[in-house]
Amino acid sequence: MKVSVFFDGQNFYRSLQRYDESLRVDYDRLAAWITQAVGGPGAIFAGAHYYVGVSADAPPLVEGFLKGLELRPGYFVKRELRVRRSGRCPACSADYEYTTEKRVDTRLVADIIQYAAIGAFDAAVLVSGDDDFVPAVEAVNALGKQVWVATWSADELSKDLRVRCFGQIHLSDGIPAFKVERPRPFERAPTRMAPSRLARPAPQPASGVALERALQELQRAEARLPHVSRGYFVMRWKSHQLPPVGTDRELLVQQMIGAGLAEEFEVKDADGRLVTAIRSREPNGNVREPDGNIALPG
Repeated sequence: MKVSVFFDGQNFYRSLQRYDESLRVDYDRLAAWITQAVGGPGAIFAGAHYYVGVSADAPPLVEGFLKGLELRPGYFVKRELRVRRSGRCPACSADYEYTTEKRVDTRLVADIIQYAAIGAFDAAVLVSGDDDFVPAVEAVNALGKQVWVATWSADELSKDLRVRCFGQIHLSDGIPAFKVERPRPFERAPTRMAPSRLARPAPQPASGVALERALQELQRAEARLPHVSRGYFVMRWKSHQLPPVGTDRELLVQQMIGAGLAEEFEVKDADGRLVTAIRSREPNGNVREPDGNIALPG
C-alpha cells in the first residue's frame, strides 16, 4: 500500500502548540510512523505535502524551518503568500492590520484529488480536522482511494470530516516514535530570565503603550482561564490589541517579562502535563490579582 500525507501546515502547528508547546517532532520519523499506522510494516511512504501561507516579511526562522523540511526525503512544501487585511476594533474603533492565508486549503484540495486520480497513493492521510476538507474527502473516496484523518486531539476533529474518512489516527499515540529529545539549554532559576524557545534576533523595545495593552490582554486571559499557557497566549489568544500570533507576539511577551510586568511559572494542565504559563505582576514585583472589572472576550 502506498501512503501519502497531506499537512494543513498552520492547523498542524497550532494544534501541536495547544497539545504540548514543548514537543519537538522528527518529521522523518513522523512520516514513517503515520505510514505504518495506516498500511502496516509493509506500507510504502509515497510522499508528504506540507501546505502553508507565508508572509512576504516572514522571519528567517520560518523560512529556515520550511527549507529544512523540504530537504527531507519525500517532503514537498507548498507555499502561498499571505495577504494583508485591515479592520476596525468594535470596542475601541482603532484600525488594525493583519495577514491571513489565501489559496492554501484550495491548493491542498486540488492536489489530493489530482494525486488520487493518477494513482499516486492508495491511502491519503489528511493532517487536519477542518471540515472544509469534507468535499475533497468525498471526491477521493469516489475515486476508490482511502482517506485517513490525523489530529493531536479529538477536540480538533470535525465530526462531519471523521465520518467520511476511512479511519482516524491519534498523533499523540506516536509521540514515543517521533519525539525529539533535546537537552534543556539551561536550568531555570528565579534570578535568571528564561528566553523563549524560539530563536530570534534582538527585538526592538516595545513602547509603553504596547506593553500596557499586552498587560491588559494578559489580565483578560487570566480572568477567563484557570491559567494562561505561554503558548496559548502567543499562538491562540484573539485580540486586536496585540501583534499577530507568532514571533511578533512572542517578542512582546518576552519584553513584558523583562520589564517585570509578567512572569513565567510552571503548572499542570487538566491532563496532568507540565506546561509553562505566564501571569501578570505589579510594578513592585508582586503578583497582580485580577480586577473584577476586566472585560471578558465574547
